[in-house]
Amino acid sequence: MSDENPNPETPSTETPATGPETPTIESLTADVEKWKALSRTNEKRWNEASSELDKARQSQMTDQEKAIEAAKAEARKAALSEVGTSLVEAEIRAQAATAGVQTPGLEFLDLARFLAEDGKADATKVKSFIDSLPKAATSTEFPQLEGAGHHKGGNGGISTMDPNELADLIAGGSFI
Repeated sequence: MSDENPNPETPSTETPATGPETPTIESLTADVEKWKALSRTNEKRWNEASSELDKARQSQMTDQEKAIEAAKAEARKAALSEVGTSLVEAEIRAQAATAGVQTPGLEFLDLARFLAEDGKADATKVKSFIDSLPKAATSTEFPQLEGAGHHKGGNGGISTMDPNELADLIAGGSFI
């Protein structure tokens, strides 16, 4: 009871404990770089361990197992190359739309040229192709519309929208 303040209206003489210091930009940047470096190191170790494990597995494989693995890899590559052409076509269309150019007839292109080793679309090859295409002429002027502003449309027989004048035109047969 002696620790408590006897009069709740008067403030305590103890100073409250301060929280942790506010981190600075430099300390946060240093932490980010430290964790990036650790992540890269761990990723490198994992890749090395994975490749060693694959080598150990392959050294213990029989000839039949090696043939099966080779057939699987060949089938995967063939399947990706079939699907890869549609991926290349989609990549070409997307990059062309972004760049604002017209693509030539894609059925005449050898889309296999744009495949990477893994059977997927190679974005850098597609980008170099898109960059080689001529840019469409861009017109910044808005086209003049008939009937808007001083460009009056129609046959010129109607000068106003006065109901009396319109009735005269209809009755005279010159409107129809």
